[in-house]
Amino acid sequence: MGKGLIMSSNNMVLEIGAEEIPARFIPASLKAIKESAEKLLKENRIQFNDMVVYGTPRRMVLIVTGLNELQGDITTEVSGPPKDIAFDRDGKPTKAAMGFARGQGIDVSSLKVKNTDKGEYVYVERHEKGKMTKDILPIVLENLLVSISFPKSMRWNATGVRFARPVRWILAIFGKEPLVIRFAGMESGNVTFGHRFMKPVPISIKDTNEYTEKLEKNFVIVDQIKRERIIEEQIQNISNEKKGRIIRDRELIEEITYLTEYPLAVCGRFDDDFLTLPKDVLITVMREHQRCFSLEDENGNILPYFIGVSNTVPKDLDVVRKGYERVLRARLNDARFFFDADIKKRLEAHAEKLKQVIFMGKLGTMWGKVQRIKDVSGSLCLLLGCGDIKPLTDRASELSKADLMTDMVGEFPELQGIMGREYALRQGEPYEVSNAIYEQYLPRFSGDLLPSAQTGRILAIADKIDNIAGCFGSNNVPTGSNDPYALRRQALGILNILITSRYFVSLKDIIKIALTAYQDRLSRDKHGVITDGVLEFFKERLGTLLVSEGYRYDCVRAVLSTGIDNPYDSFLRISSLDRFRQGTEFEPLIISFKRVINIIPAGYDGEVNKELFKEAEERGLYEVYTNTKDKVLGANAVHDYEKSFGYVAELKPFVDLFFDKVLVMDKDMTLRNNRFSLLNNLKGMFSTLADFSQIVVEGQTRN
Repeated sequence: MGKGLIMSSNNMVLEIGAEEIPARFIPASLKAIKESAEKLLKENRIQFNDMVVYGTPRRMVLIVTGLNELQGDITTEVSGPPKDIAFDRDGKPTKAAMGFARGQGIDVSSLKVKNTDKGEYVYVERHEKGKMTKDILPIVLENLLVSISFPKSMRWNATGVRFARPVRWILAIFGKEPLVIRFAGMESGNVTFGHRFMKPVPISIKDTNEYTEKLEKNFVIVDQIKRERIIEEQIQNISNEKKGRIIRDRELIEEITYLTEYPLAVCGRFDDDFLTLPKDVLITVMREHQRCFSLEDENGNILPYFIGVSNTVPKDLDVVRKGYERVLRARLNDARFFFDADIKKRLEAHAEKLKQVIFMGKLGTMWGKVQRIKDVSGSLCLLLGCGDIKPLTDRASELSKADLMTDMVGEFPELQGIMGREYALRQGEPYEVSNAIYEQYLPRFSGDLLPSAQTGRILAIADKIDNIAGCFGSNNVPTGSNDPYALRRQALGILNILITSRYFVSLKDIIKIALTAYQDRLSRDKHGVITDGVLEFFKERLGTLLVSEGYRYDCVRAVLSTGIDNPYDSFLRISSLDRFRQGTEFEPLIISFKRVINIIPAGYDGEVNKELFKEAEERGLYEVYTNTKDKVLGANAVHDYEKSFGYVAELKPFVDLFFDKVLVMDKDMTLRNNRFSLLNNLKGMFSTLADFSQIVVEGQTRN
């Protein structure tokens, strides 16, 4: 069983047997099954010790250990009429009370009275003893099965039930007793089945404790963690034998884990002639067509070996190996044909075909997108003060999408950018141009590399902001989990590039550049609305990014509430605020500042008149504010927010003294408003750093 999973008599096993479930569906579905099972057991007051989910291509399994034999008892209250209606002035029950008691099946003397927000009411306490767990589990499990969903599902019989693939059997056992549940026209029992090819026989499970052991004897390793460990060990052993190292591929490992029930690694070889193909082509062909791992030497050169993983233990392993080699040889020949055909033309010739490819709806062609990337990247060069590399970004832009029209990328879309770089280098383009064609797509996923060079960074920003501006301008905005154009990922990519590259640049300026490049394809009248929408979108993404990096949500919210036009500047303020927060003076300081913010009427605006100061404390606060403001603005101008936070901290004793000695809410409205104006000036200075009202301190809740 799973690590730390202790089996006993009060355990439950549920197994849904099906035809081959797509590997990509299984991890998320297992997670959902566990969450749903935990929720259903809690709702039904059934306690347990531990829970684990397993998945293979032919079965999804839930095991719950240490289940209580009984549901928990429950006491509920049933409210009746108000007390003054239920009892007369002498305290005697009225007909209303007697009717309520009769309806609840109790004597009127058992009625109780309690205070509520609406006054005193009579009520009845109902005590319900927990039922036997074995009697409740069938209902729980049927509800669980109905709740399972997949990215794509199908119907296969008259019941209309949907599942990833047709369900062929259901096993459900509690301790040593089978549970009877019904789903998709089937009734559960205590029978499962062995490996489809090596031992396709029914297996009777008499006790939950023998479930995994019996399956393993019949060539089914139900625990995916164990299968993955076996795969890792086997491919590493083969790699050691060949004196190479595996090119690690986390996604491929997971996919193979969920494609197999009894994995066995197989090593094969391909002809040395194929080593003339680019490394990425070889890796991709082996991965995509054969789901095989590649090997490389200590210098990173591909070795003429591959490792496949079979779902069976064959009688003759050599037959399986030759089968892999035969299919891979055909695929590599195809790849060589594509490659040879592609390099007969220059990238400019491939790029011409982009004129016939629609980009997105009414937003023109891919050729038009290339021209916009060139315009945007050129403007970014000037905006970032690196106009000297504009010839490089111009050339990289012109060739940026040419490889999309090649045979190789047509067959292997994941090689976009990679083949562009390869073909550009082969036709003599500068490395900066060739590499930018590849780096425009970075980062491709969370944790991926970022562009390493200035040309690549600019091209990546230009490509992504063009997509985002175009989608927002044509109303293709992400909603909920629906993000067909991966705009969230692209926005995060831009933010990561801006922050890690330390670019002090206005997002609004970048968006305007992108919108202008669309010319009449996006109405100029809507540019303002589109810009606001895109900025808000980036604000949400930056908040998500910073919280994922470990910054406190309230600090992130406090800084982003003051605007995010310059993402790197926002990052510097948040990181400075985070360090400032570590000091012992932080929380008392925030409490003082909140007093300033909270006392000012919403929307208040007024000028300070020094002649109206009556108290030394308000005069003193104003003088300190005036001196501090200049220092804060000076530090802000050079993005030295450590100093800025230190300067505003020096105001605390003067703020406290002001509130101790000065009556802000003076009866004289002229004095009151002048004091509001003084405090509003302080608030304005604070807001150049953060909205301190968003900071949560111990013992307080967020405003």
